[in-house]
This record gives sequence, structure tokens and C-alpha cells, in this order.
Amino acid sequence: MPLFAGFGPLSVQVGSGTTIPLFNAETLTAPATSPVIAPVDAGPVERNAITFEATWATAPTASLSIFGSNVAPTVAGPQAGVSLAIMAAQNGSYTDTNGYAFYWAVLASQSAGGAVSVIAHVR
Repeated sequence: MPLFAGFGPLSVQVGSGTTIPLFNAETLTAPATSPVIAPVDAGPVERNAITFEATWATAPTASLSIFGSNVAPTVAGPQAGVSLAIMAAQNGSYTDTNGYAFYWAVLASQSAGGAVSVIAHVR
């Protein structure tokens, strides 16, 4: 069940086998935080891995971080995040096996603009 605030879900539940965009070819202004996803089968014993793939145009450079947490988000945003990976190369990827209850991406910086995509593959 998703967590709800007064204006809608604070996180989006995802099950094994789900592929979900955190940023979907969006033109963003850094810093930008993606929606929070909550794997329904969190925990390293329950789920094998979650893979994040990031892409953006070659001309701009960007720094994108993947975060995980076991603390539910609030209306203020994600809480108690642990930085799991920093991607600074176009077409980067990161696979996490820690089994956090919540994940999100943060576009920390970007030069020259351009569309950014981050896709999460929950296994």
C-alpha cells in the first residue's frame, strides 16, 4: 500500500519484475529529486537486486546520485537517505542488493541542460 499525504502518494510501490522510470527523458533543473519508489518485497533475502540505468545527451555533463533508505518519506520529501552511487558518465548504471525499503534518484548538477532518464529495474 502506498504512503499517502494530503495531496497523494509519497512513494510508489513496485513489485519484482517491474521497470519504472524515475526520470523519464525529462528536462530538469538541478537539483531535482525523483519520485520515491518502495519495492513491496524489500530486504536482501526477499529481492535479488534493483538496477538503475541513467542516460542523458553526450554534450551536457551531469552528476546523478541513487539513494536508499528504510525511513518512510514525509511531505518534506525522502528521509535519511544513504548515497549508494554517483553516476557522472552518460549511460551509467548501478545495481543494489541492500534491500532498502525506499529508493530515489537526485540530479545534483547538470551543464547545458538536456533530457535525463533514470529507469529502475526491480528483480
